[in-house]
Amino acid sequence: MSSSSLSSSLRCFPPPSPSSPNLKSNDLLINNFNTPLELKQLHAHLIKTNTPLSILPLTKVASVCALSPSFSYAHQIFSHLLETPQTSIWNSCLIRFAEGDCPSHALLLFYQMRLFDVLPDTFTCSFVLKACLKLSDVVNGKIIHGIFQKLGFGSNLFLQNMILNLYGLCGEMGDAMLLFEKMPQRDVVTWNIMIAQLVKRGDIDGAYCFFLRMPDKNVRSWTSMISGFVQCGKPKEAIDLFMKLEDEAVRPNEVTVVSVLAACADLGELDLGRSVHEYSTRSGFKRNVRV
Repeated sequence: MSSSSLSSSLRCFPPPSPSSPNLKSNDLLINNFNTPLELKQLHAHLIKTNTPLSILPLTKVASVCALSPSFSYAHQIFSHLLETPQTSIWNSCLIRFAEGDCPSHALLLFYQMRLFDVLPDTFTCSFVLKACLKLSDVVNGKIIHGIFQKLGFGSNLFLQNMILNLYGLCGEMGDAMLLFEKMPQRDVVTWNIMIAQLVKRGDIDGAYCFFLRMPDKNVRSWTSMISGFVQCGKPKEAIDLFMKLEDEAVRPNEVTVVSVLAACADLGELDLGRSVHEYSTRSGFKRNVRV
């Protein structure tokens, strides 16, 4: 069915009354199409039997047509049936692709959406960035960063943190630093991303500078630094920081305990090691094989 004939049939299609006997007979058909060709055959059948197109499962229409030349066909159906933007329908495909085995499909679909002027929302951007993170794809990540800035999403902290994490994960620490300094707002996640990525790259001094600048710290912040000191061969600094953590009344987690025990072993701090051992037992960490 051509685009012109589709448009014509959509305009001429008269909606039957809700009591139409064809509705029940089509219950099986509407959930059994798996290709664009089968969808078009179903569409023709619905027109022939005077059945409303509104019975089509739109998320399935999207999934069948998303990565095929029939994207425009689904786009026309959605434009006819939906009074609201069709973005949420395509988003249902994007998240499935982003979290599935082929995250690159999310990128292909995103560019299809842009080609047909389907306006992205913040969910669209987050799903595509999730795919970029899984693929460690900083090239497309930078493109998407530019797009959501133009769309006015630059103040969205969740998206900014995802971009920051992507830059750090891909070793683009210069871009990460620049983004961090330009961010209009930051939360503890923002700071933790920078600390974790700097520790990962062995820049323990840079990470500690960020740690000291943090307005609020959580157990992950403390643990990242303690683990970083241990990994960089600075067990004394790790233990000193652990003592400060206790002064701040922050409850260590299992990862903290593993790192502190490693520092105790390096320095022969048996008494502190025993105290940490007792704490881990009281906290129910003894099932953790690393502890």
